Amino acid sequence: MSATVPEQRIRLVLNEGVSAIEGDVNLLDSILDDLSPNDLATIKSYWADHPPTVVSGYARSEGPFPCWAVTLMGEEVVQDYTGAGQEATFIGGAGPDADWKSGTKFKRRVSGTYGINIYAEHPDVCSCYYRVARKIMNVGMWRLLEGGLNEPTLSGADLAPDPRYAPENLFVRRLTVTAEYEEVWTANDSLAVALMTTIEDYLPGDGTFDIFHTDSGGGVSPYVKD
Repeated sequence: MSATVPEQRIRLVLNEGVSAIEGDVNLLDSILDDLSPNDLATIKSYWADHPPTVVSGYARSEGPFPCWAVTLMGEEVVQDYTGAGQEATFIGGAGPDADWKSGTKFKRRVSGTYGINIYAEHPDVCSCYYRVARKIMNVGMWRLLEGGLNEPTLSGADLAPDPRYAPENLFVRRLTVTAEYEEVWTANDSLAVALMTTIEDYLPGDGTFDIFHTDSGGGVSPYVKD
């Protein structure tokens, strides 16, 4: 299975975990069982009143806090299959009587790194909410696999204060999710058809790609060759 929006899949897992704990705050008992009874009771009470909000991108200065902010840290192609993974597809199954589709299917394998920034106004809350987020991602790992994110791994770290990425007076930890997935597209899907239609505007009768231009005051104006 290919992934389409990995960040959305990560947010899905986090939101489902938050909802589960909101429904039964006692789920925190096994996650934070190293805390003293008093500290655990305090965190459970705080969670009941201030569950984390899952957002996209870095935290906004106006909040809400605490929050878990999902960001894209980087993606790169790790396997560019021969011919961009080109493979033939059939209509009506394979065999001597099968009809070929007018296009082909392509795929690339991508490695993505995604940050879950845990923002809180107190260092102990930040630490505990980080542990909760990590447990949710570990337990919900199958949801990542189900969404086409393969070989997911987790890592984490404290982040030094940086006004470019975090409002003042906040504590931040980052939980990093790394996974691989495949980008898949076909030569005859709606986007490909739209792009080809645009290209064909500049194709002469013989179908060759032949664009000329004229310069006018430094500008470039493409036109179809007569």
